[in-house]
Amino acid sequence: MPSSPSKKAVFKLAAEEINDFVQRTPFTRKEILKLHTKFQALSAEGLHSLRAKEVMNIEEMRANPFAPRICELFSEDGSGDLTFEKFLNMMAVFSHRTDPEIKMIWAFAIWDFDGDDVIGPADIKKGLDLMCNGNYNRQGYALEQSSSHLSDEELSNIVQRVSSEIDPYHWGVSYHDFRGVLSRMPDFISNFRISI
Repeated sequence: MPSSPSKKAVFKLAAEEINDFVQRTPFTRKEILKLHTKFQALSAEGLHSLRAKEVMNIEEMRANPFAPRICELFSEDGSGDLTFEKFLNMMAVFSHRTDPEIKMIWAFAIWDFDGDDVIGPADIKKGLDLMCNGNYNRQGYALEQSSSHLSDEELSNIVQRVSSEIDPYHWGVSYHDFRGVLSRMPDFISNFRISI
């Protein structure tokens, strides 16, 4: 007798968990259940966490060159794997209902690759490399290479120009400075979202 295909494991949310998530996020109970269904659908094995590669199946993440960095920041251990709670936290930051200040704090963290509370030339170079070349392999995964690959020299020239524009004294871009840069780009924050 042939063995039946194994069923995907499913975990349910307790009523207390849902109530807690409603209190801590901008989502309604119905939206949390919808996100939980989406989380379960993304998980190939129905585990309590999503692999970073599975998170990349969200349409907005596939189109975002910073997707691996976002997963890394929201994961508990930097692996990019997300529990449902961390997935919900990520989705909350990218919600259209989230305060713009919170979005700016996370945008700053995304660009501050080395975590030293300033965005320096090395951070800018990593960010531009992601945007232009699709390179990100810290945890063994990366977006597809861009067809318009920039050489290291071209990238360094762009970094130098960008740095001199936003960091003329070479102190690194603080969060306060970063907010000033974003204030000149009002569409940035309104487009800093993932739909549920």
